[in-house]
Amino acid sequence: MTDAPSRTPSTDAVTPPGFRWAAAAASALPAPFAEPGDAPAAVSWRFAALPEQVADAARAAFGVDVVSDAAAPDPRDLPAFSAIFAHARAEHIVRALARRTNLVLPAASALVIGDGPLADRLAATLTIGGSRVIRGIADPVARLRAHLAGARTVDEPWPVADLVLTTGEGHSPVDPASVTGVLIDASVDANGLVPSAGDTVRPFVTRVGEGTWVVEAPGVFETLGQSSLLADALVALSILTARAENGGRFDRLSDPGAELSDPGADLSDPGAADTPGDWVPEPVEGPHPAALADTHLAELVLA
Repeated sequence: MTDAPSRTPSTDAVTPPGFRWAAAAASALPAPFAEPGDAPAAVSWRFAALPEQVADAARAAFGVDVVSDAAAPDPRDLPAFSAIFAHARAEHIVRALARRTNLVLPAASALVIGDGPLADRLAATLTIGGSRVIRGIADPVARLRAHLAGARTVDEPWPVADLVLTTGEGHSPVDPASVTGVLIDASVDANGLVPSAGDTVRPFVTRVGEGTWVVEAPGVFETLGQSSLLADALVALSILTARAENGGRFDRLSDPGAELSDPGADLSDPGAADTPGDWVPEPVEGPHPAALADTHLAELVLA
């Protein structure tokens, strides 16, 4: 996943605003061992690309290059990042609906389609805000879990609701012609709704049929006036992953200053080597580096 040894920020680096978790991740690492001018550590994810200005700031301040790559692992498969993503994305979507439509959300009925973390968080956020939420879940086991948790659940055909929020989690793209109300695709992969043409009736709102409007969802890193928790979390996860991949567990890092005469020598042995040589990470068996990084991300957020 990484293309170069991990880097920690120089002592002169200035932490950009909105990177609280990334700064904590960088400060939790050992002292920098890279020479000034070395290339940043490139960490790839199957996720939306960071805005150029944010990516440049992360590269300069933390020595990490966060790359969007369709063939790389998806950070949403990691439980801590997935929880942060669902929380932040749900807040973005609900805020966008409130700003871009004239609906009074506390008085609205809302159909949330999907059975994953984002759908769960959207349903919870809307319920807390006073909306009457219906969970649209195709999978019977997932629908049972939601039912036992007290949610009103339905399967296709989807009922009439003031709001229809699709997530792309556990459902095929919904055709706007099959539902009515104000629709929004909360997925970041644009796989929640079938694309439909129509007439723009106000900024970000398109009328696609009789009684059906589609609201343009905000970009994944669009802040709508708030700092981007997702950008901060992705940069922090990348810093921690680069460190884990190049040095093993966070509490069992090899000493970059160790001198080796035998590449296979045991670094834990004080008398292992006393002649110059190249530093190599100590092999450590255990979870995948990204999983270790994700756990450490959870600890940073909770700290």
